[in-house]
Amino acid sequence: MAAVVTPWGYTVEELPPIISVAEFRVLCQGLSSTVTQLEAVLSAVSAAIRDHCGWHVAPSLECAYTGHGDGELLMLPAMGVTSVDSLSVNGETVTDYEWTAAGMVRLVSSTFPDSWRSVECAYTAGFAASSIGQVAAQIASNVLVAAPGVASERAGNVSVTYNQTGAGITGGVSLLDRDKELLAPYKLARAW
Repeated sequence: MAAVVTPWGYTVEELPPIISVAEFRVLCQGLSSTVTQLEAVLSAVSAAIRDHCGWHVAPSLECAYTGHGDGELLMLPAMGVTSVDSLSVNGETVTDYEWTAAGMVRLVSSTFPDSWRSVECAYTAGFAASSIGQVAAQIASNVLVAAPGVASERAGNVSVTYNQTGAGITGGVSLLDRDKELLAPYKLARAW
């Protein structure tokens, strides 16, 4: 299988949805949709969450990043880092480095050079679906119950207003303000 190049500047072997169809069904019992519908919605919801957060968020994945350090630090486009498996600078393997779960890597006895694409780092990062799965399920369930293109209907004295995915938005994936607040701990503060 060919590696997937992410929009955030690193590669992974595969980029699965944040939660699976089975996990969604456990979290949202009673909401019925076909597997095909759920796969499409969960894929779109995962993309929206990841775009908002600036990295893949979940699940924990093995990643490969080629970039540059900023003198003292290499900032990986990730959080929830559980290992840094290899690091090379200008093609030379480096073993004297330290790293944090927040995605910061520093060389112990030197600094990173001032050249682009001079650093290659293999690492594992991401959170378990259980930590963010409820947010993904909430957004997906909102998408599934919002009738696309129909905000309300009126017949005589009877008026029905349908679920919307955002203010004045019917159907499709939209992150509501409440969703963005719940995603705030997973959002990278730095821009690449």
